[in-house]
Amino acid sequence: MDIHRHGTGRRLQSAVTVLELLVTLSIAGILLVTGVPSLQQFSWNQQIKAAVTGLHSDLLMARSEAVHRNLQVIACPGDPQAGCDGSSDWSAGWIVFADDSGDRQRQNGERLVRHGQGFDHLAVTGSAGRSEVRFYPDGSTPGSNGSIAFCNLGGPPSARRLIISNLGRIRRERYPGIDPARCPTG
Repeated sequence: MDIHRHGTGRRLQSAVTVLELLVTLSIAGILLVTGVPSLQQFSWNQQIKAAVTGLHSDLLMARSEAVHRNLQVIACPGDPQAGCDGSSDWSAGWIVFADDSGDRQRQNGERLVRHGQGFDHLAVTGSAGRSEVRFYPDGSTPGSNGSIAFCNLGGPPSARRLIISNLGRIRRERYPGIDPARCPTG
């Protein structure tokens, strides 16, 4: 607000006009409309990066634990109370445990190494027919290479995956070629 003094000692105030207010609100609206999708995409990217990093570090811990303790360690979809759920859907969370009995199921007394929490609006799916990742004492994983795909509301452009070689090496990559049906829709 500008204040001007005239020789008479009176103050004249100039106010914001309705036109100026409308122009300001229009500019703010345009910035908001163009910024919200970018902010949403940023949020989706951060969510998927956090999930990939979490499972990646838990798998690395499983491999390290297998080598260090000279025993088989299992990572699987499931929770500490119920154990492995037998599916290839990691979305609700996962567990990593020392499989002392060698039966691929967590028994009472078998050490829980990690428990990964699930994420909302995120699909995490393993290779078909692989309901677990098993690490041997030499750090390898039996069978063929496997992968775990991550997709959220951002769709295929945001998708990522972890690839686990049968040597036990784990790497991350973008996965824009994921089947869109594997991504959540809402």
